[in-house]
Amino acid sequence: MKVLTCLAVLTLSAVTATAAMAQNAGSSTPAKPIIKTTCAEYIGMKETIKPEFIYYTVGHSMNGKKEAVFDEVAVEKIKPELDEYCKVNLTKSAYDKVIASSIASEQAARHHVQPSAK
Repeated sequence: MKVLTCLAVLTLSAVTATAAMAQNAGSSTPAKPIIKTTCAEYIGMKETIKPEFIYYTVGHSMNGKKEAVFDEVAVEKIKPELDEYCKVNLTKSAYDKVIASSIASEQAARHHVQPSAK
């Protein structure tokens, strides 16, 4: 029974991967670097992709440093701000706005940390 379940999962995964590759193969435009993402492109993203864009943008800006930990709470704070900004500024850089918001968020978090009592 477990073998049958595993085979079904593997088959479904293979079909899904093949469909995704076929969709991407039909696209004649090469992938655009994340740093060139405009607000208009951000607004056109699916709602499920927008948090991923924010997460990867912050990670990209930190060059993969180990201390570059960015959690889901931070993404949820930046997303509404980015949504509002991009609605008004379609030609501006969504990447730059995410970077500015993450820096501001980090600075605010540092100011709210209370020194421990000794």
